[in-house]
Amino acid sequence: MAGIGFELNKLLSKNSFFSDIFSFFYSANVSAGPWIMSSVTLVVIQLLIPQNEIPFFISAIIYTFIFSTIIFGSVSTSVTRFLADLIYKKEFEKIYGLYISSLGYAVFSSATFLTVFFLINKITELWKIFLFSYSLTSLTIIWVQVIFITAIRVFTPVVLSFLFGSLLSLFGSVYLFKFRGEYFSYLGYNFGLMFIASMLQLFIRRYLFVVKPSKETKLLFLEAVKKYKKQAVSGFITYMAAWIDDFIAWSYFKYSISKGFIFAPQYDIPMFISYLFIVPTLTLFVLNLETDFYFNYRAFYQSIEENRTLTYIKLAKETLDNNLYATTKLILSVQFAFMLSGLILSGPFAKALLLNDYGLKALRFGIVGAAANGIFLYVSLIAHYFDLPDIPMYASIIAFTVNFVFSMLTIIRFPGIGFAIGFIIAVIYSWTKFRAVYKDLLHFEFIRNRLSLPLRQVIIHENKYFEETE
Repeated sequence: MAGIGFELNKLLSKNSFFSDIFSFFYSANVSAGPWIMSSVTLVVIQLLIPQNEIPFFISAIIYTFIFSTIIFGSVSTSVTRFLADLIYKKEFEKIYGLYISSLGYAVFSSATFLTVFFLINKITELWKIFLFSYSLTSLTIIWVQVIFITAIRVFTPVVLSFLFGSLLSLFGSVYLFKFRGEYFSYLGYNFGLMFIASMLQLFIRRYLFVVKPSKETKLLFLEAVKKYKKQAVSGFITYMAAWIDDFIAWSYFKYSISKGFIFAPQYDIPMFISYLFIVPTLTLFVLNLETDFYFNYRAFYQSIEENRTLTYIKLAKETLDNNLYATTKLILSVQFAFMLSGLILSGPFAKALLLNDYGLKALRFGIVGAAANGIFLYVSLIAHYFDLPDIPMYASIIAFTVNFVFSMLTIIRFPGIGFAIGFIIAVIYSWTKFRAVYKDLLHFEFIRNRLSLPLRQVIIHENKYFEETE
């Protein structure tokens, strides 16, 4: 996430409890802001509003989150890498152009999906069309904004925007439901999305807008995807791997509580809630990777670029090794702790969310699968740091294939087990492949970036000593 490391280091350098807490919230917002908002909103309305009175609202929130991640999440890594390139090359005048072209893709792709969705399901009720269209498009736009907000190094406005926007969604949903019912409750949720998107747009325009951008900026999004095709492919398959078991559950149960929205409440809700248990991990690995790890990473590669001595390069590599393994150990420990806590608390959660035995199984397997997914995202991010896009791409294909096959066979008796097994295998594969490259990184980088040494003639020196002795 381009630029975030500078802001986090500035906060952490203050060395106070509150600055550490603020840096944690900042990382949470830029790594999983829309994720947190959607999940928390769903949990709260499940607890405060009877499910049978808001079937369209619940279905639409889940559809909004799933399809917004597929629409833009698939290309987010490509856009992030391209944004980092622009910052590195100091082509700051192109950043806002990349942002606008990415927004154009988000709006166009959302509109295309919504048009097809409404036509196929023959949804003609204006309230449903307006509310669902607004939430899906707004959340997709926020996913775009989260990437670019990291480049402006503004901390407090980001946290406050997400905080007040999330509170507005929560209180607006609950209060307006009591006042005017389901549609107005959904409208309250959309007010929160509107607030977040508007505030982020305000700050992005203020810091990134260029009065006279170059003409080529209009196609920068396509250029980003074209340049980082493998990242786009792995991103799309990763999100499909995360949701394919939900689609299979929908096709099997075919339960529609609102026209056009096929739903499996005893599967979807626990699987959706299980992702809350990886938010701390996502936050932590952004916080670690974008601070200490990044600077050790840059020091290592700068030592190569500057043609330092082999001893110096090996020392930089050893520092990087220590940081990477310490970070990985920390991430695994925290994720295991949250996974274990989730499994222990799954019973009370199931009762609070009115889940039956099937839903409880889905919640437990979902917590394990979400933990594996979190670790997979961490390993994928590291692989992208070292420009190894093939590793997450093939790992995502494995996760998708395994999840699809197992879910088709076990969705009735063991809900969510395909999701868990798929990402566990993907983690093992991706980490094994990464370790194989990383343990001999110096040799790998030498081969990948072959030195272009000038051609020279071979000089043969006569050995006069041997001639004289003969």
